[in-house]
Amino acid sequence: MSNPNTNLITPAMHDGELRILDTDLAGRLGFSQPRDIRKLIARHGGALLQMGILPTEEMTVGKGQKVEAYYLNRKQAIFITAKSETAEATDITIEIIERFDAYERGEVKPAIATPKPKRIRKPSFAVTFDRCLRVASHLPNVDENQKVLMAARGTYNLTGVNPLEVMGYASLPAPTQDNYLTPTELGLQVGLSAVRVNRILAEEARLQIAMPGSSSGSKWAMTERGLAYGKMFDTTRKGGKGSQQQLKWKPSVVEFLRPFARTPARTA
Repeated sequence: MSNPNTNLITPAMHDGELRILDTDLAGRLGFSQPRDIRKLIARHGGALLQMGILPTEEMTVGKGQKVEAYYLNRKQAIFITAKSETAEATDITIEIIERFDAYERGEVKPAIATPKPKRIRKPSFAVTFDRCLRVASHLPNVDENQKVLMAARGTYNLTGVNPLEVMGYASLPAPTQDNYLTPTELGLQVGLSAVRVNRILAEEARLQIAMPGSSSGSKWAMTERGLAYGKMFDTTRKGGKGSQQQLKWKPSVVEFLRPFARTPARTA
């Protein structure tokens, strides 16, 4: 809510608290460009947040340009007034105190700030993908395919667009997939169910740990010990929509399962 009379400090109710619009205060302080006060506010943002929340409002200025305006409480307004180093800073500080007191005593009825509803815009999926990929690059024990897929899933969660599917890729080919076995395939060799195999690999062999709700789509992740035996592969989700990670193991992992086998090992 803008104050047309810049010769008077006029607080307004904003989210249940008396506040003053940044450009209203700037006009009273004599700023030649009232919007310049936002640079001062940004410079001292940390100190201002120690005095309370610092709400903003999206406003349209000039030729449709969108800007973020600040609403300052009493302490924040006094602080910015002091930092403005204008000739009348002391007098205006006193005026702020007196005007806020008058409003709080009910001698003056405050206006009610009515911010315009903000239009929530989703970020660009291309920019989001690049950012997610940078985050994924810091993850340990993750190959390049997994990083790309994680970034694609993160982009979808934030923007609703999966960049891989936009380009016609439901999944990425995984290198050296031959000879790696799923828990089901391992279990068939020794007569154990996939559930039992996973439990043995986690609790007895300590090759994997449970990862419920993992962003990779896999319920399991390799431990440091498991890195020598396992590998994550990219697989298409059920229904063919998108992709996820699946942990597979070298055939030598069967040796960890033999003590628990119910049937003799099968020969190829």
